[in-house]
Amino acid sequence: MPVRPFLHLVATAVVALFVVAAAVVSPNLGTFLATADEPAPAPLTFLSYGVSIRRGALDAGVARMRSGETRRLVLGALNSRDAEYYVTPHSSDLARNYLLDRGVDPNAVEILPSVTSEWEEGHRLRDAAIRLGTTSVEAYAPDFRARRTRGVLHRIFEGTGVAVRVVAVPDVEVRLERWWETRPGINVIYNEYPRLAYYWFLGRLG
Repeated sequence: MPVRPFLHLVATAVVALFVVAAAVVSPNLGTFLATADEPAPAPLTFLSYGVSIRRGALDAGVARMRSGETRRLVLGALNSRDAEYYVTPHSSDLARNYLLDRGVDPNAVEILPSVTSEWEEGHRLRDAAIRLGTTSVEAYAPDFRARRTRGVLHRIFEGTGVAVRVVAVPDVEVRLERWWETRPGINVIYNEYPRLAYYWFLGRLG
């Protein structure tokens, strides 16, 4: 057997063994990622690029506006050509239109400039929060990214006097409590833990 296919086969076997071992030893690997805060009133509600195109998250934003729990909705946008589940500038405009169609004041909706990373998005959000003079921010993020989002925003908002809470939004394709049963769940574990470790190594988690 040629060397390259053999190495690929070995790597695949190792990954498969890791998944089985991880599922047996630590089924909480998925739910650990979803650590977040309970929803609470805040002047500014932020829908990060992972959820700002999801109808459920947008409806939650509309409900918060109608109940008076928030006064402003800020949408994130990811600058990515292959972002099937994330926001592009075009889809963020669609999200804004969705909010306006449901009676949200156009002056109460803002789309952040598109970004290439969560770290960059956090800085964009901090700039907006300071510019708007808000005292607290309620941020909605995908549940599988909630722990990293929480750590990033806490780090970025340090010293600003702005309180930040992160609410986890469940992903329709991923059951974090049984992540090993589906390909999207396995992909979440493979992709998110290296990112979490990378952000921790760089000191980007508060």
